Amino acid sequence: MGSINLFRYLFFISFYCLQTISKAPSPVAQGYDCSDIWERNNAATSGIYTINPRNTTFRFPVYCKMSKNGGWTLIQKHNGEDALDFFKTWAQYVNGFGNLLGEHWLGLKHINAMTHQTDRPCKLRISLGDFSGAEAYAEYGSFTIGNANNFYKLSAKNYSGTAGDAFLGSAKIPRHNQHGSYFSTWDNYHDKCNQRCGLTDIKFQSCSQLYEAGWWFNACGLANLNGAWHAAPEHLYWRSYVSWPSWRNLESLKFSEMYLIHSQKN
Repeated sequence: MGSINLFRYLFFISFYCLQTISKAPSPVAQGYDCSDIWERNNAATSGIYTINPRNTTFRFPVYCKMSKNGGWTLIQKHNGEDALDFFKTWAQYVNGFGNLLGEHWLGLKHINAMTHQTDRPCKLRISLGDFSGAEAYAEYGSFTIGNANNFYKLSAKNYSGTAGDAFLGSAKIPRHNQHGSYFSTWDNYHDKCNQRCGLTDIKFQSCSQLYEAGWWFNACGLANLNGAWHAAPEHLYWRSYVSWPSWRNLESLKFSEMYLIHSQKN
């Protein structure tokens, strides 16, 4: 085969492969969520799966943590290993960002879909670790977030665990209570800051600008697992930090992980 014909042949093969890849169908959904995947196959191992929650017309990849007791869908991981910046726009928080095998935020539209499945109630499990090696958890037996029209409003009820209910904050200070709060980002905020939030004479228009993260702020509350990550020993007394103060106050955590755990309604 001449060099020109060989070149044409290789070009055709490359073009055909590219076209085939671009037209390849999306992965088939393997379940409604990670709990459902485990229910279908108790031997399923941890990794990335494609899910299609009930009542939705779209599917998307997630990281599933599988154990002998069930499957958990990871919706947030923040541990500094990827140096991922969580100070993102509204669109990025809606659609998700980061690496499913590392630090990431799954996306508000995906979390909303998973928390509104017919006959599949879910709970939120938050796993936390500090730089001393200690770990704790907070679990909310009933968890949903609203849709885009009501700014993904937080509903987290029936707390249990060892880390405390940092969403509630101080019961004596109503503005610390983040239960029922809307989600906010620096470019689309729905908190109660009202241009008066700040730790000094410098005032901010939103809690998201003040704490450099997207979150369910009130005015502004205390919990903020999407805050800036800081390594030890420089992990104390920051304005923006990975915060769950009902467990570790004014101390940026080594890691946070947020999971959804579903069950089949009887």
